[in-house]
Amino acid sequence: MISTKKLITYITFFVLIQSGLHAQVNNIAPNIIPAVHQWQAGSGSFIINSATVFKFKPSVSTQKTVAIFLEDLAALRSKEQQAGLKAKGGKNDIIIKIKPRRHLTQLQKESYHLEIKPDKVIIKAMDEAGVFYATRTLLQLIEQSTDKQSIPCYTISDFPAYPFRGFMLDVGRKFFPVSQLKDYICRMSWYKMNQLQLHLNDQAFHGQHYAAFRIQSKTYPQLTSTDGFYTQQEIRELIRYAADRGINIIPEIDAPAHAMSILDIAPELKNEKLQDGQLDVLNPKTTAIMEKIFDEFVPLFPSPYFHIGTDEYRFKKATTTEDRKAFAAGFCNYINHFNRYIGAKGKKVMIWSGYNEMPGFTPIDSNIMIDMWLGNNAKEEIKAGHQVVQSTDGWLYIVPGTNYYGVDNKFLYEKWAPNDFGPNQQLNPGEPDLLGAKLHVWNDLGPMGFTYHETADEVAVALPVMAEKLWGNKMSPTFDEFIRRVDGLKNVPKVNDTRLLDASKNSDPIIDVDFKENTLPDAVNKQLIKPLAGYESKSVLALDQHDFVRLNLPADELEQPWTLSFRVKKTDTRDTTTVLFESPYGTIFLNLKDKKSGKNGLGIARTVGYKEYAGEGEDFYRQVFNGTVPVNKWTQITLTGGHNTCTLYINGKETESVEKQFICPLKTIGSSCGHLSAPAFLTNIKVFGRILNRDEIMALYLNAKLLID
Repeated sequence: MISTKKLITYITFFVLIQSGLHAQVNNIAPNIIPAVHQWQAGSGSFIINSATVFKFKPSVSTQKTVAIFLEDLAALRSKEQQAGLKAKGGKNDIIIKIKPRRHLTQLQKESYHLEIKPDKVIIKAMDEAGVFYATRTLLQLIEQSTDKQSIPCYTISDFPAYPFRGFMLDVGRKFFPVSQLKDYICRMSWYKMNQLQLHLNDQAFHGQHYAAFRIQSKTYPQLTSTDGFYTQQEIRELIRYAADRGINIIPEIDAPAHAMSILDIAPELKNEKLQDGQLDVLNPKTTAIMEKIFDEFVPLFPSPYFHIGTDEYRFKKATTTEDRKAFAAGFCNYINHFNRYIGAKGKKVMIWSGYNEMPGFTPIDSNIMIDMWLGNNAKEEIKAGHQVVQSTDGWLYIVPGTNYYGVDNKFLYEKWAPNDFGPNQQLNPGEPDLLGAKLHVWNDLGPMGFTYHETADEVAVALPVMAEKLWGNKMSPTFDEFIRRVDGLKNVPKVNDTRLLDASKNSDPIIDVDFKENTLPDAVNKQLIKPLAGYESKSVLALDQHDFVRLNLPADELEQPWTLSFRVKKTDTRDTTTVLFESPYGTIFLNLKDKKSGKNGLGIARTVGYKEYAGEGEDFYRQVFNGTVPVNKWTQITLTGGHNTCTLYINGKETESVEKQFICPLKTIGSSCGHLSAPAFLTNIKVFGRILNRDEIMALYLNAKLLID
C-alpha cells in the first residue's frame, strides 16, 4: 500500500495540495461518507439545473460516468423537484479534466480534486475512477440540500488509504437475484467501496442437506442450482454494471471444503475420513474436475483476483497420524497447484487463512493473497511474502438470524483499525502488503435466513463504517455523531431499502380489521364472517381447519419492527399444529409442537415457500412460546418483532421474549397451502409498522375486552 505522504506527493497537479490546504477550524466540514481528506469551504453555492453543461474530452468511460451521475441525481429528486428545474442564467458548467499517467497505483487512480465555485465545478483526476468518486461526493452534497440542486462551494482533495475496500455476500447458501446485487453495488459505490466478493457455492449449516452452485455451468449442467442461479450472460452484465460504478467483482468458488454441491454430482470424490461436503484432495479426479470448473469460470470474470476458498478443510475422522499428514500435504498441494493453474490464466489467487494449522505443514506459494479470517498469524503471513486482506471473523462477520458472530459497529468505528488483527498481531501503519479489509455477510441458515431487506438492514451501518475506516479519515470523534452523518446520507440513489411492506408510508395501524362485512379484505371468503351473539354490531372471522382469508396487501410480509395484535377464541381441544397467519417466509401458529421438548404452545417460524425447516438445529428458525390459548375463551394475543427480538403478550402482559428475529406473515389468515388452519374465532386484528410499548399493548387489550369478551 502506498503511504498517504507519497500519494500526496504524486498528485502534484492538485492545486489544493500545492497550496498547503488543510481543514480549518472556522469552516464547516462537508458531510461526506467516507470523510474527505482535504477540504476548504468557499462562499455561495453551485446550482445544477437544466442549463448545466458537462465539458470533458470525448471518452466512453467519462460519458458513462456522467450518465450515471445524471440518473442518480434524478433518483434523489422527487418528481416535482425534477420537473421544476429551470435555468437561472449564467454559466454553471461541470468541467472534467483527466491527466493520465503511466503505471498508476490503485490509490492514485481513485484520487480526485474537486473545485466547486458558484459558476462552475472542476473535477481533476488521473483516472476515470477518480472522476467517478468525485461525482459521488457531489451527489452526497446535493442529497443534503433541500432543493436537490444546490451544491455548497468547497475545494476538496481526496484519496483512499487502502486500495482494497471490500464487501462479501454469501449467495451460495442464499440466492440473491441480480436486482438485489445491483442494489449492493449502488450502496458500495455510494460509499466508495471497490471490491464485491461473491461467495458462489456452499452448503447450509445446522443439520440441513442444502447445497448450491449459483452460476450456470455449461461444462457440468447438473451442477447449476435449480432454486436460483445466474446465467453467464447475467454475470457479464453484472460485471459491466459494477465496473461502471468503480467496483470489481471477485468470484469465489470454494473448495475442497464447502463443496457439497460438487459432491452431489461427483460422489466419487468423497472420502469417509473427511467431514461432509469435502472433496478428497488425494483423489486425482478432484483435481481433474476442479480444473474443468475453473477453466469455465476463470475467463468469465475480468477481475485481477480469483478466490478459490480453501477454508475449513477438516479430517477429524482420519484417526492415524499418517492419514492426517497425507491429507494436510494434499491440501497444501491442492492450493499450490491451483495457484499456478489459475495464475497462468493471468489471475492473482486468493485463499482463506488457516491452511498453516495443518499437521506436517507444507509451505504454500508466497504469491498467493491471503484472506485473513483467522488473524492470529498476520505478521507471519507478511513475513512469508504474502499480501493480506483483513477479514477477521470476530469483527467483520455478519451471520443474519443466528446468535453468533455479528458486527459491533461502535467498536469498529471508534477503536478498530484495519491493521489490527488481534493481540500481538498489529501490523505497522502503512504496511504495503496489507491491501485493505472486507465486511462479510454469511448466510449460514441458507434459504431459511433473513429476507433481502433484513440482510440489507444488517449492513446499513456497517458498510459506511468500513468505508470511512478504509478511506482513512475518521471525521467524527464518536460513533453517535457518525450515525447522525449516516442518517443524512442513507437515501442511496436507485436502491430500494424499504421493507417488504413499507410501513412508513401507511397509517398507524397498517391493518385494522374487526370483520364487519365491509372490512373483510377477501371477498371470496365472506361466508366465513359470523355474527357474534349478543353483539349484533360486531362480527368475527370463523376459521375451520381448511379455511383461509387473503389480506391482499402490497406485500406478503412485514419486516421488523412490527406489532401484530388480535383477539382469538380457540374452538377445538386438540393439540394439532394449526396456522393463524401465513406467508411464503413465515407462519404464526395457534398451536405448535417443540421438536426437542415436546411442549405445545403459540409459535412462530421462518419458512421458505411455506415450508418449515425439517432438520436439526431448528432453534434459529422457530419458536414455541411458553403460552397457550385456552378453549372457548376470548384471549388477546400481541406479538412484537424487532432486531433479534420477538416478544409474546397474552391479555396485555408480557409472557416471553426471545432473541430471535422473525417477519410478520400477512398473506393469509389461516393456511392457503395445505396446512391446517386454526379452528378459532378471530377479530380486532391490528398490525403496526413499529413496536408498541407496554402501555399501548395493555390499552389494546382493555379496549378489545370492552367490545368482545
